[in-house]
Amino acid sequence: MAGSRAPVGVKDAWQSLALRVLAALLMLALLHLLPIWTVLQRLEYDLLSSLTAPVRPDAGVLVVGLDEPSLAELNQSPPLPRRLHAQLVQALSAGGAAALGVDLLFAAPQTPADDAALARALQGRLPVVLASAEVAVQSSQVAHYQQTVPSIFSQAPHGSVAVQVDDDGVLRRMPVREDAFWRAVARSAGRNVTAPPPGALLRYYAPEVPLPYAHYTQALEPARHLPAAALQGRLVLLGQNTPVGGVDQFATPQRVLGGGRQSGVFLHATALINGLTGDWIVPAHPAGPALQAALVVALVAWTTRHWSGWRASWLTVALSLLALIGAFWAYLLGVWWSALPTLVGLALHLNVGAASSYWRERRRREQLRSDFARYVPPAVVDALTAAGAAMPAVQGERRVLTLLFSDLAGFTAASEHLPPEAVARALNAYFSRMTRCVHQHGGTLDKFIGDAVMAFWNAPLPEPAHAARALACAEAMQAEMVALRTEWQGTPFGRVLLRIGLHTGEAAVGHLGSHERFTYTAVGDAVNTAARLEGANKAFGTSVLLSAATRDAMGPGGAELARLLWVDTVVLAGRSVGIDVYTPCDDTGLVEISVALQGHLRAGDWAAALQCCAYWHAHAEQHAPQWLAHTTQLRGRVQARMGEHPAPRPRANTSEPLFSARALDKS
Repeated sequence: MAGSRAPVGVKDAWQSLALRVLAALLMLALLHLLPIWTVLQRLEYDLLSSLTAPVRPDAGVLVVGLDEPSLAELNQSPPLPRRLHAQLVQALSAGGAAALGVDLLFAAPQTPADDAALARALQGRLPVVLASAEVAVQSSQVAHYQQTVPSIFSQAPHGSVAVQVDDDGVLRRMPVREDAFWRAVARSAGRNVTAPPPGALLRYYAPEVPLPYAHYTQALEPARHLPAAALQGRLVLLGQNTPVGGVDQFATPQRVLGGGRQSGVFLHATALINGLTGDWIVPAHPAGPALQAALVVALVAWTTRHWSGWRASWLTVALSLLALIGAFWAYLLGVWWSALPTLVGLALHLNVGAASSYWRERRRREQLRSDFARYVPPAVVDALTAAGAAMPAVQGERRVLTLLFSDLAGFTAASEHLPPEAVARALNAYFSRMTRCVHQHGGTLDKFIGDAVMAFWNAPLPEPAHAARALACAEAMQAEMVALRTEWQGTPFGRVLLRIGLHTGEAAVGHLGSHERFTYTAVGDAVNTAARLEGANKAFGTSVLLSAATRDAMGPGGAELARLLWVDTVVLAGRSVGIDVYTPCDDTGLVEISVALQGHLRAGDWAAALQCCAYWHAHAEQHAPQWLAHTTQLRGRVQARMGEHPAPRPRANTSEPLFSARALDKS
């Protein structure tokens, strides 16, 4: 029946849930097969080992190190004469040690006297376990095999000091074989140990609380150098501890937090403490963490079956923290329950969901772009799709914009001598180049008005450098106009000029119009000012004029400021207050003169202003004749003002300029 069917939205939600779970788990399984998984697991273990390292329990273990201070005091280098080792055995026995494990290989004889002295000591009261080792042997007959290196003192008990180092050079595994060195030492002293299970990992202890340690020379004379009863009942391990030479040094998991390397004798001591206290780490069965990951991913997917990025992110973070806390707690109890499958599964699920949401959003945006691209500029469409608006509101927002108005001077007169088709072709070429300039400089093209172009910056998307980008666009448009005039050479359009006005100020910008038809545009006094500045170019013979507001919006110290020539203070048509206007100029000398003149006029220093006018006029005669008429006009106004006010006078309104602004009509 039709009524029994699930709603489309519910069906889609469950399909999305199933796809996210399957995709996340399949990628997790694939990742598990890659070598990077082993690297990540080892990193997790190393971090757990370092961050949870407990204080070492007192298991009665003492390390005697054959270290650099001892060798220096004895004035010896390894191997030491065995008579010294015999003395050490006797000293430890006298001090009440329970057993001694010697992590040194005695594979070759020394002098008969030395060997005999050590042999007698090994027959004494103190149980002594000597080290045996296995070395890899390469030969042309056999590719690889292990050979045991025995001690020449066969009458003493032996223990294997072989350890299993992972292929990244880190020692993580507990020596579990029956003849392991630490087991042999414990047995020789009659200490009970708990047999570690296969695959057990070493429990490393906090490096801030080091193992009880004595220098070799201290142990030779314990009555002089060690506290009373320091050896009583201790299991003593003797080994080489010369980190500088790098002999018998192993990397440990604590390297991830700067723990560095340890000598082999310390690792055997750690294994001995683990065995005496039953304190090692057992990896959980791989199926446990994998099942946990599957259940957690399914839980998050079910909770976010109607996808919400924020909810999925918070759930992912919360469950990841729970998984980490659980892994820490299990590790403290002696079980390595890896949180990695859960963390990776959650991350994959979040990314799968985000990717799915992205593609759905992309399809929706493309539909929105298709619906509105015919009405509004591409930048506005991008802003609409980014905001996720289904229908733009017919309203405006107040924003500071830099506005550009451009117009072709002489185009209307030239159009009278050509057929409409030629005029249309010329306008299309002109508008295409101008549009490209606006878009390349990040502007929003508002509209074409006859042969005029209106554009603005800092909307719909924020643009901190809107003033500088608008000026760069204006200069690029002038460069394009030069190329156009070259193409129009020989036609009535070959002599048209492009005039551009720039102004920065607050305007209302948005989708203005009716619900049936709207456009993205800007309105306000700032728009009118930019249009008036475009027309003001005619009075000065300039191609680009920008207001002081636009210059100030570029910020201090900008490279553009050094190229802006102060032209005049003008009162535009329809306004009552004068504004300073500028134009781009590559003549730095002329720019400096104009800026100095502006400063003198503001201060009412008429003599200095007249001198600057003279400098400008002289410079213009040689390099910029287009400014001659303007400098003459400026000088006349300065002289007239000087006659009215020979010296600066106090002003009640400090914003009132001393120098009279030049009034410009609308034309």
